[in-house]
Amino acid sequence: MFKKIALSTVITSAAILSAQAQADVSATVSLVSDYVYNGVSNTDNDPTLQGSVDWYNDAGFYAGVWASGLDEGFYSSAEVEIDYYAGYAGSINDDFGYDLGYAFYTYPGANDAGAELNYGELYGSVTYKESTTAKVQLSDNYSGEIGNSVVVSLSHTISLPEDFSLTLDAAHTKLLDDKAAAYYGSDAGDDSYTNWGISVAKSVAGFDLSLGYTDNNIEDNYWGDITDARAVLSISRTFE
Repeated sequence: MFKKIALSTVITSAAILSAQAQADVSATVSLVSDYVYNGVSNTDNDPTLQGSVDWYNDAGFYAGVWASGLDEGFYSSAEVEIDYYAGYAGSINDDFGYDLGYAFYTYPGANDAGAELNYGELYGSVTYKESTTAKVQLSDNYSGEIGNSVVVSLSHTISLPEDFSLTLDAAHTKLLDDKAAAYYGSDAGDDSYTNWGISVAKSVAGFDLSLGYTDNNIEDNYWGDITDARAVLSISRTFE
């Protein structure tokens, strides 16, 4: 994750506009060796369970909820992250598709004495031939009350023999407010960073397997070893 308008408004509007379209629900359960988001470990290098429930219909509207375990030390005593999202996906033509939506990230149980961790985000992406995706995520108050932020990412998936696939990805996170200076390093201008990764995936007997490697250019040990380069293994199963 895939991280505002009120979610209930989005879901209600989708239901009204697409009452004649068939809707489906799916659920996914995953075991990951490390919860890594934009190149940073959110579980302090430990494995965790993740899961999601998604609703979608033929008209292109969707909504869902996603959850994962966390490292409570880094997240002000919060042991779980729960994200809510809704949006619309469609096609421009036979080659290009798009996805527009809103996500809200929550951290139940976080210590109220610290900065507010919950935050919202608008996102949009364009996909070329179902293999190359460019995405932009915008927040007016990034997690920890850091202020305005933008994340720009690019991914490309290549089909390999024996039903394997190879994905290359990179993202750049930029904090736009002056108070965010030195957030990603000791220098006053460290208000942004870049992360990148490579992964190989294959489906076996109904399970989706993925093995990846990720790294970033955050100053070494600025946040401890959660920003170190690492391999990540994921095993998922989706039920429809």
